[in-house]
Amino acid sequence: METRKYELSFWLSSSLNETEAETKFNEIIKKIESRGGQILSTQIPSLRIISYPIKKETNGYFSFIQFSGEDLKLDDWKKEFKLDNNILRFALIKSPETKQKVVVRRPKRVVATKKSVTPLKEKTAEMSIEELDEKLNEILKE
Repeated sequence: METRKYELSFWLSSSLNETEAETKFNEIIKKIESRGGQILSTQIPSLRIISYPIKKETNGYFSFIQFSGEDLKLDDWKKEFKLDNNILRFALIKSPETKQKVVVRRPKRVVATKKSVTPLKEKTAEMSIEELDEKLNEILKE
């Protein structure tokens, strides 16, 4: 059989104190290990504010456990968690297999472009104010 990865995330009731929450957490870990699961990573329960009430509670201890195992009967576990009054909500999921994709990077093609050359305008000699007035008068007379 193939070992699969699982993740159990859960909210414990805020009616428990910190030591009771940690003992409940350790009980769950022992259940996983007794059924052939190997613990990969955990997060110790920490008191947090729940964004919406769960079973009329607005605070709770959040935690998660990532583990792996073969032929774990998850349906039995779900029944046990539903019957436990100290567990407000839980999610037990199979972690998706992550396959690394090989990405071949090719150098980008550089295309040479011709720069357009614009001729410079020739500078005209500056005119004095008197010359400008004469030209303006000529234009206005017409």
